[in-house]
Amino acid sequence: MTQAIVFVSTCPSCKREQPQDAFTIADLVRLLNGGYPIEAYCVPCDRFWSISVQERVEVGEAVAVVYKGTLRSAEADSLRQRPSESGSKRHRPNRRAALRQ
Repeated sequence: MTQAIVFVSTCPSCKREQPQDAFTIADLVRLLNGGYPIEAYCVPCDRFWSISVQERVEVGEAVAVVYKGTLRSAEADSLRQRPSESGSKRHRPNRRAALRQ
């Protein structure tokens, strides 16, 4: 969850869309879930502002997509590393066959 996520926010001073790349997914999840403001920054104006409600919704949707993809990737990795049950049963010695001998 240390992956950075980039979104844009419109500067209220110069009206230019400014990319915001200082947040990780974990930062944004904490801010969104806690109801805290998400502050954007404009380099040319050297100004901070809280992003709008619409921008919060868009950021939340983007975080949800990335977060869901991250979980699926982690689940897929853990499944690849874990031997399947059917595979592990094939390698067990057959007790009945051993008793018959």
